[in-house]
Amino acid sequence: MNAMTAIDPAEWAEEFPVREQLVYLNHAGICPIPARTARIIAAEAADYRDFGAVNYRRWTGVMARGRERLAELIGATPAEVAFVRSTTAGLLIVAESVPWREGDNTVVADIEFPANVYPWLNQERRGVHTRFVPARGCFPTVDDYAAACDAHTRVIAASWVQFATGQRTDLASLAQLARDVGAYLVVDGIQGLGALQMDVAALGIDFLSADGHKWLLSVESCGALHVSSRVLGDLEPFWRGWMSVPDSGDYLGYGQPPRDDGRRFEEGAPNMLGAAALDASVGLLLEAGPAAVEQRVLALTARAAEGARRIGCEITSPLGEGQRSAIICFRHPRVSSDDIVAHLVECDITAASRLGSVRLSPHFYNTEEELDRALAAIAECL
Repeated sequence: MNAMTAIDPAEWAEEFPVREQLVYLNHAGICPIPARTARIIAAEAADYRDFGAVNYRRWTGVMARGRERLAELIGATPAEVAFVRSTTAGLLIVAESVPWREGDNTVVADIEFPANVYPWLNQERRGVHTRFVPARGCFPTVDDYAAACDAHTRVIAASWVQFATGQRTDLASLAQLARDVGAYLVVDGIQGLGALQMDVAALGIDFLSADGHKWLLSVESCGALHVSSRVLGDLEPFWRGWMSVPDSGDYLGYGQPPRDDGRRFEEGAPNMLGAAALDASVGLLLEAGPAAVEQRVLALTARAAEGARRIGCEITSPLGEGQRSAIICFRHPRVSSDDIVAHLVECDITAASRLGSVRLSPHFYNTEEELDRALAAIAECL
């Protein structure tokens, strides 16, 4: 990954024309895409329009480059990366491919976004129980997960960053817990990937799924699933289609086994436009430098937390070392978060309301002045 260098938002202004319209502080929701990504989408659509499938080989080359860039971003190999339709799709693939035994259980916190709940609840039909970890004070700890595990725990499923609080999970410790109990660690990575540095190999993550439409600065319905080469051979071949075999061009060679890499989970016709967009946006993030992006977003959320306290708000995100993320949440004792967010909308400022708190989620291109403008608008309605 690139060495860390300070980011000057002015150098990226042309890539984010959204700043001419809005103060956009809701990257934990749906992001605006960079100008280069919009250009790539337009060019690819024109290629479809003017040439049909004539340039299909070039399209597959773009997908291959995108796979390589995603692997670089997360510290994996390209063979461990599959394109998927969404975070949920990736988690469903994992949930249906794990070699379950009746009586197994999955351990998951009771504050998770539902994308990381329903795939596990769906395994009840196989006799697999879902154990919910009580998120004491909304911040589940590794000890809380450990208390819910036993000899039948087959999966520990956790968000890297919690959507409603911004809590960053201690994935290294959770991966060690998974190894200790003989379970797989499955990570919903959508609220961290693109904002924070990730190294799946160093952390010992077995599976990670994330769509592109939040911090990765891409479009909806095209994301990535990481499957560690350590565990690929354990999985049942649940997800299998004409593109998930070694020679997909041998249309009548029905006896082929699944591919021996992550592409076995790419079952059919790919989302070429989505993959091209994701390739462009991940390329931008790699150019900016993942370490520098993380440093920048953490500095912005620290500034937001300090400003929110100054105007009488209570910070509801964790601020401890290793717990902070690109999401900062806070509430006021008298004014509801819904009312505050509605006022921000009137001021052309995007934010979100989650669990009674205002959620701000700036990206690296946002400026200190934009944060200060948002905080001043919040102060107006208190």
